[in-house]
Amino acid sequence: MTDYVSQTVDVLDCYEGRDAAITFTLYFCCLLSGFYPRKSNLHRSLQRVFKRLEDCRVVLRLYDDLTILRDLFTYELRPGERNWIVRFLKCLHYIAWLGYYPAEHIAWLGEMKMLDVDAKLWDFYTNFFWATALLTSALWNAYVVLEYMVQQSYAPEKKEAEKKSFIPWTAARNAMLATVRDGTEFMVAVNYLPRGYLWASTLTFIQTGAFGTCSAFLRLVALFKFHHDH
Repeated sequence: MTDYVSQTVDVLDCYEGRDAAITFTLYFCCLLSGFYPRKSNLHRSLQRVFKRLEDCRVVLRLYDDLTILRDLFTYELRPGERNWIVRFLKCLHYIAWLGYYPAEHIAWLGEMKMLDVDAKLWDFYTNFFWATALLTSALWNAYVVLEYMVQQSYAPEKKEAEKKSFIPWTAARNAMLATVRDGTEFMVAVNYLPRGYLWASTLTFIQTGAFGTCSAFLRLVALFKFHHDH
């Protein structure tokens, strides 16, 4: 019990853990609100909590630009990524995040009337970059899982000859979880786009909350495992 509490404190004490916990809470509120009539006080209260926590996450992300820029350069300068498909998707992923953060800042400042911009247009850019970043992440992780499955079908002689390039089970498992995590969040990101883009603006509160809660839960699971291993 003490170890569990200690791990929980460690997760909540880091930025990623706090963000994942807030995300889980806000989407869980969205999920619960869908079970009540839209005109009921409980539905409106849960939606207000959902919106306030969304605003909280926007404020927390105000200084994330330099972090994603560091991650991009760290990845680009790191040798050893031999698969060009994964490298291409990862580069697109980081470029999408580089577009996401400034767009979100501008949209937020537009909503605050601090910039004379079309806040709805910049909100569209924000959600477009968000969906792109999640899609590329889900695709490259799915490719890693597929590559792992192909490697498992190799003959024993080929396995021995190429064992240095083999993907370990732990990496494949993490990639599988990341595919589901980013895939479910991608469903939410597309829903925030204007109607006409795939399933945009068609998901119910329950569906949006379920996808978002699932994604945030997998983020928390990964963080708990990381802190447990360390």
